[in-house]
Amino acid sequence: MQSHSHVRHPKELLQEKKNAVKAQSKFLYFNDMVLGWITDHILASVVLFDAALIVPLLAIPGPDSIKITLGVISGSWIQLWALPALQRSQNKTQAQNDAKAEVDHETLTYLATLQDEQMAELKGITTILDQLKKH
Repeated sequence: MQSHSHVRHPKELLQEKKNAVKAQSKFLYFNDMVLGWITDHILASVVLFDAALIVPLLAIPGPDSIKITLGVISGSWIQLWALPALQRSQNKTQAQNDAKAEVDHETLTYLATLQDEQMAELKGITTILDQLKKH
């Protein structure tokens, strides 16, 4: 990827924010890293938890109260485990979109400023050429 002095990549902005969090609080940085790992491995954890809860549910010959308890646990774990991880994933995606928008704004502002400078130069050159034609 080619780099330009006036254009930043969104990953640079995200890294700056991550470094700011790390400098602010080691606990928040660690928490973010753990949640990141969980989010990246959410599908594996869903399969693992479901297998761990459904297999005993089917294999246990016993009173229905045990099966109901396991069913409640398997239904509740999504609220306790997966939903916060999914919310974190959405927040991460939103942060990436915000970084992209900010970098795009900086780039467009730079290009507009550059265009204004070029137009001013062209007007100056045109003025000089018009004066030379008159003489």
